[in-house]
Amino acid sequence: MKKKLVSLFLAGAMVASILAGCGNVKTDSEAAAGDDGEAATTEAASGKDAYADDIKIGFLPNVIGDSCAAAWAEGMEGYLNNFANVTFNVFDGKASVDTENTIMEQMINEKYDAIILQATDAAGLAATTDKAEAAGIPVITCNLDADTTHTGLVAAVDIEAGEQIAEYIGESLGGSGKVVIISATPGATKGENIDKGFKAVMEEKYAGIEILDEQSGEWLTENANTVMNDFLTKYSEIDAVLCHNDAMAEGAAEAVKAAGREMQIWGVDGESKMLDYIEQGLCTGTIYTDCQKQGAACAQFCMYAIGSGITAKNLSATPIVKMSPIVVTKDNLSEITEDMRW
Repeated sequence: MKKKLVSLFLAGAMVASILAGCGNVKTDSEAAAGDDGEAATTEAASGKDAYADDIKIGFLPNVIGDSCAAAWAEGMEGYLNNFANVTFNVFDGKASVDTENTIMEQMINEKYDAIILQATDAAGLAATTDKAEAAGIPVITCNLDADTTHTGLVAAVDIEAGEQIAEYIGESLGGSGKVVIISATPGATKGENIDKGFKAVMEEKYAGIEILDEQSGEWLTENANTVMNDFLTKYSEIDAVLCHNDAMAEGAAEAVKAAGREMQIWGVDGESKMLDYIEQGLCTGTIYTDCQKQGAACAQFCMYAIGSGITAKNLSATPIVKMSPIVVTKDNLSEITEDMRW
């Protein structure tokens, strides 16, 4: 699979500029055109009338009911409400590859015009993503990517989030200490990339910090609480905890509080409850993303793809849009104003 970073920090801008204005990712027609400017032999993409034709878009998060999925859906719906001709449906992936693939097949059979997907497992959703694209249905992934070339990915920072947290922990501990990690569901690209960034910085700059253990909390508060209790039983000294999302950080914080111990606890997302935990001193920090704007960007990308007719067959690589992050601690919590909370 090939991927190219089109724009590092883009939110709310016209998604058309991603493909039309950037040279990093080309359509097959552009790639086939020679330096002499001769026309390519591949067929040019053509799409629907985004303002007049009936359009149906589906959002398939890996699991429904958490604050991130709710914020994404709210952002998507808010943008799509501008189009009277668009039907928008939200499904529940139930954190199951089989369930997500079944729903993907359903949307393909029902001829949806675009799909916004969170792939519970990158490899496990690749085949149905390919099938949708082959049927002319653009697939836009949101954070949790599919391991195949598709129309687009709109992502919060992941590798960078891991790097930023590692820097904060490394500096605050003076380059020496003990850390545990509560990770995402195995196979989830976001979690893998957070780990990649975190461990790279630790290895390069903070060799005196030991990663004691890592276990999956499967994105869930309750599971993370159980994992953290296990860590607290096994290790008498823990200086910091990295969690791949805020929900797990909140579960870890409750375990640490109940045990009467103190340590840094970091999450990733920036949900409102996590900001409250930071304010109360239960958690140290998070990497904030405006998930409502991210959801709107996913929907905007869909409408561009539907209107232009662009799908994976027109692309040499998956275009990536990354949202702008804010490292939030108690020191700068006021930067996240009430209208930015989700």
